[in-house]
Amino acid sequence: MQLRKSTRIWLALFAVGLASTVLFERTLPESGCFGAFARLLASAAGLVLLFRAGAVAFRAIIRKTTLRLAFSYFLIGILPIPLLATLLFLGSYIVANQFIANRLRREITAVGEKAAVERKDLPEVRVDPRGLVAASGVPWLEAGDKAAWVEGLARPGFLASGGRVWLAVPRSESRAALLDLSDPAAPWLQELADRTGYEVSLGIEAATANEKGLEISTTRGTKAPGIQVDTAGNGSAPVRPRGAAKPGPGLWRGDWIHAVYLETVGNAVGENAETGSNVAVLEATTSSRVLFDQLFFQGVDEIRGIFLVAFLAIAGTLSVVYLAALAIAFFLAGSIARNVNRLTRATQAMARGDFSVRVHSRSRDQIGDLARSFDGMAASMQGLLAETARKERLEGEIAMAQTIQHKLLPPPEAQLPGMSALVYFRPVAEIGGDYYDYIGLPDGRTAVALGDVAGHGLPTGLLVAMVKAALSTLLEAGHRDGELLTRLNDLIHRSTDPRHYMTLALLSYDPGSRRGVLTNAGQLAPYRISGGRIESLSLPSFPLGLFAERQFPSREYAFAAGDRLVFLTDGLVEAVDAHDEPFGFERLEAVLRAHTAAGAAALRDALLAAVRAHCGELEPDDDCTLLILTLG
Repeated sequence: MQLRKSTRIWLALFAVGLASTVLFERTLPESGCFGAFARLLASAAGLVLLFRAGAVAFRAIIRKTTLRLAFSYFLIGILPIPLLATLLFLGSYIVANQFIANRLRREITAVGEKAAVERKDLPEVRVDPRGLVAASGVPWLEAGDKAAWVEGLARPGFLASGGRVWLAVPRSESRAALLDLSDPAAPWLQELADRTGYEVSLGIEAATANEKGLEISTTRGTKAPGIQVDTAGNGSAPVRPRGAAKPGPGLWRGDWIHAVYLETVGNAVGENAETGSNVAVLEATTSSRVLFDQLFFQGVDEIRGIFLVAFLAIAGTLSVVYLAALAIAFFLAGSIARNVNRLTRATQAMARGDFSVRVHSRSRDQIGDLARSFDGMAASMQGLLAETARKERLEGEIAMAQTIQHKLLPPPEAQLPGMSALVYFRPVAEIGGDYYDYIGLPDGRTAVALGDVAGHGLPTGLLVAMVKAALSTLLEAGHRDGELLTRLNDLIHRSTDPRHYMTLALLSYDPGSRRGVLTNAGQLAPYRISGGRIESLSLPSFPLGLFAERQFPSREYAFAAGDRLVFLTDGLVEAVDAHDEPFGFERLEAVLRAHTAAGAAALRDALLAAVRAHCGELEPDDDCTLLILTLG
């Protein structure tokens, strides 16, 4: 290490002063001022050199990376303190809110049960075994109204009517007493406030369910005439406990803790339809002192002080331990600088795309664990890159399989001998399970097929391809109708497991005689539209592949020019709306009946429009295929 020029000068001065001191002491013991000057020069130069040596040693011990790590530890140790304090405050407030809400529910239940036993003059509702009101003591419940909520009351529950909130208390399986909680002259809210020690108020809110979850409006529902409301118009006037002291200033005595208890009213569906208010809201306001007394209630008052002292002692001990750990962390910062530098270099190499880099740390401290975690992460990322490449290849193969499947299917619009075909095909996955086809036969007839394989994805796609190939082969070999499906059933049963069965409808049509043979294997019955009437060509049977050696029904029909045959898969009739109600056969037949004179394209558009109107914004969860044949 090369010394700085000033350091060399100070070294020279120290050497001169030291040598002069020794020389004067040996040769001229009475040198006087010259000896004192030499000693002073040596001492001054020695102090400067000692200070510089200490600075060099300090810089050698506290390297640049170490100093940064120490500063990082300082930030990590200091900044979490206010964050943890905020977290502790919020957590305590949430626990307090849940405690208060639970007590509100418990005490309002006790108020209702006590009133139901002691007050025989309370209005009552009684229902018959069908869940209809048989007798009622309130005008908003009339005989014959639906009140199934009475039989479902396991404990007192809330009701709403015209903006008023009631408490229904079960007296038996078919009887319930009703308490008008919105009546300002009733003692129920005052009794609740006295039991809990909180300032309480009551109201109802509007709640709606959507794809984001439950949303509750920020303003209250409409209040019935006679209900006292607060100055903001947001609910019943707050009721304070009798004999409670007025809230004082500060966090200890001030009423600043607010909590709410929400519960859907028992008649939520009907009430929501009438007023838009279906959530009962109990609000409570209290102080830290009241909540502390309730949380730490004991038969001996001094016990609460003991709990507080114990808590403060534990908190102080943990703080001391934390500060000691923080100091140790600062001292250990220098020992981890090497691993940090190696981690930095490895990270930079990874940023350049070298995922084969490893730290290979032998340290057994936390930084060593971090280095080993980094090595594991690098290995995982290296494997993830290989997995991503494999997944991209698989997605490319699936896309190719999807293209092949679409090419295996005939065009959606086709002119066939003696008829025309119009198809709507919509798979919900990359590879769908629906299948349609029209195949010309050597004898001049045309075979039209529509099928549905259970499930989605590659297995169903393979089964669809196998069925298409087998169907074409069997038709060319001269197999027809039920006998053909029997052979196809045996092939599917041998080739797959029962989870991958298939439904199939097959029509063999002769354009010369306008006669056709329909064979069905568990597929939805097609509809015939002829002369302004619709007819379901039903042939009940099992799907293909479930059982071996099965026979499938066939029936011959005589058709007329202009007849239309509508084949469809279950994805159309099973499409559901927001209430999980399927589109169903009734709606399907209603659309067909309303469009008996329409062409194939207009009929297709009408059916699809009806399904979209029924489902709304919900996405379909099954493949849907619609095949319309117009006979010439």
